[in-house]
Amino acid sequence: MVVATAMVAFSFGACSDDDLGATIFDTTDYPLDRSAYTFPLDTFVKVNFQEPYNVRYMYKMNDMGLSSSDLQKNLTPCSYDQSVDLATLAKYLWFDVYKDLADEHEVFLKKYSPRIIHIVGSKSLNVSQGTETLGVAEGGLKITLYNANNLSVDNIDVMNEYFFKTMHHEFGHILDQTKSRPLAFNMLSNGQYDASGWTNTPDSVAAGRGFISPYASSQAREDWVEVLANYVTLDTLSWERAIGSAEYEWEEIDCASLSDYNKLLPKSGYDIDTIGYYKPNESGENKIYRRVCQRDANGNVIKGEDGKPIWLHRSGIDGKSLILQKLDLVRGWLRDDFGISVDAMRKMVQERSFLTDENGDFVYDRNGNLVNRFTYNRYELMNKLRDEVNKYKELQTTNE
Repeated sequence: MVVATAMVAFSFGACSDDDLGATIFDTTDYPLDRSAYTFPLDTFVKVNFQEPYNVRYMYKMNDMGLSSSDLQKNLTPCSYDQSVDLATLAKYLWFDVYKDLADEHEVFLKKYSPRIIHIVGSKSLNVSQGTETLGVAEGGLKITLYNANNLSVDNIDVMNEYFFKTMHHEFGHILDQTKSRPLAFNMLSNGQYDASGWTNTPDSVAAGRGFISPYASSQAREDWVEVLANYVTLDTLSWERAIGSAEYEWEEIDCASLSDYNKLLPKSGYDIDTIGYYKPNESGENKIYRRVCQRDANGNVIKGEDGKPIWLHRSGIDGKSLILQKLDLVRGWLRDDFGISVDAMRKMVQERSFLTDENGDFVYDRNGNLVNRFTYNRYELMNKLRDEVNKYKELQTTNE
């Protein structure tokens, strides 16, 4: 698994126990402006978010939607077309999934959904920290999603990383505020969290320590929702790669330069996992990240009778087992406290994202990758989702 330096972050605000009543919004029914260009999307979000679940979907930037930290950044609104795609996909891959799985789904979504979903078109960069904020959950009331102008249904991995994993991550925070995660979870990686160092931790190194992502290693509450969000959104191949990487302990080795690293490559009997992956970190240091194995005094790999490297676990941490233990606690929490099967949720999200055949099996392309359902057959599914918004254009030309 190729390692990559983490560059993303989420933010999380404190929860209030105040009784907010039935709604936090002005309940006066103001008619939408049918002459407005945005009328179709305004109608769609009113019908599909606000009316059934008391959720305001805000894609037009204003001061109400921005936090104090946002006001210090150069942010831009989301384009109309991108807003249409994100709104329909949020319904299809998030709200409709919980709607289909949760008991008394309308009560569940109205009770636990954020009151505001706020969309920002540009990235939210934290220049001084070298990180990027993907989303913010504030007090269980509002979720903000950034970078919406770069939404592309052609790349599900990027789409999940920026939007749908973030949605499940932030919603997981809201659910955790309502019914706290098991205390046993907090002890599984106790003493291993690093609130600041996670930004320099590659994926594989984090996995070997029992974290499904580098950001999960920042603190227990982020670890909790990262397990949930990654399990739900990662396709089977990506999840298995992450779990496979977690089977090994990884070490960090200083390296002077890329040319020094290249000198290691021609050595006979080595593979990339024993040589390691070269990566300058966010501090500008050159590092090699490699699996820990038995070596002689000269650093040469010692192989076993089967001719394979002898992998070591000096830390005593079984990363794969630890991640699966965490997942099992998430599974029981969702089932017992909310009546939702995380496995059924994952299956539904995957089937909505990737093409399946008549037997319900996933379809792979010639390169062994899952086929993107949104782009298959000339964007048939995506155009159908967009039509849920575009159908309201007809109301712009009538007197009804």
